[in-house]
Amino acid sequence: MNGKEILNSIIGKRLKKGKIQSFFLDKELVDRINVSYFEFDNWISIVSTDEITTIRNSGKSIEEIKTFRNEDAEFSYPTELTEIIFPEFEKYIGMKLVEWKEIVWKKDNDLSFGINLYFEKNLNLIIHNEKIPDDKNEYIFENKLPKDLIEK
Repeated sequence: MNGKEILNSIIGKRLKKGKIQSFFLDKELVDRINVSYFEFDNWISIVSTDEITTIRNSGKSIEEIKTFRNEDAEFSYPTELTEIIFPEFEKYIGMKLVEWKEIVWKKDNDLSFGINLYFEKNLNLIIHNEKIPDDKNEYIFENKLPKDLIEK
């Protein structure tokens, strides 16, 4: 996992806002949660793909890639407020992050599949990559890990 120090630096900080960047190919939705953005003091981005979870500090704003074309296809990466796609996210806004854990595969804890964010008031938000069959990211708004994953 890359960016552990960024997550450690936001422990005790309040979540101000969330955004989701989706991925469309030729106007067809490929991945609803391509990148997760969360604003604490600054924006951070969370990407979990190919058995690697990466956290980056995005500063005071996030890079919004709209659409581009090459000779074969159109690629679009729109961002929306998280609560528009997931209304249950609203209860996390204003809550302090109290802890986080990396989520790894049971059989090989070097393969990272996301993170479990622990907020005050016993709120959890799991962001994980569903490697098989689709390699898509998913949010789970409770502390229930998918079957083959554990916390590291």
